[in-house]
Amino acid sequence: MRQQIDGAVVLTAAEEDVMEYLPNRGVFFAQLLGKHRGDGFGFYKGKMEPGCEISRELHTETTETIYILAGKALGIIGDREVPLGPGQMMHVEKNVHHGLRNAGAGPLEFLVIGHPDF
Repeated sequence: MRQQIDGAVVLTAAEEDVMEYLPNRGVFFAQLLGKHRGDGFGFYKGKMEPGCEISRELHTETTETIYILAGKALGIIGDREVPLGPGQMMHVEKNVHHGLRNAGAGPLEFLVIGHPDF
């Protein structure tokens, strides 16, 4: 359900379109908010299959915050790997190489905020 109500939106994440985040196979995102709607930031729900990762990347104009909902992850910040689990988050400033790896046997579920949107 996506419903506009007087300057607000109500939606169900599970009903939003999901796309594979290529070239990172096994990584899927649903964009919930973002510049396509005129929002000042991007808000995404992600799912990553076991053994998959988001390769190291760098954003010159955007900070990125990743919040782990379920599963085990390794956050990659520069040359360091940081274990992350449900309820933990990793915030990455602009111009910092980073990535995310599923370190568990099951799916990794997470939220991503990009400010401004990617």
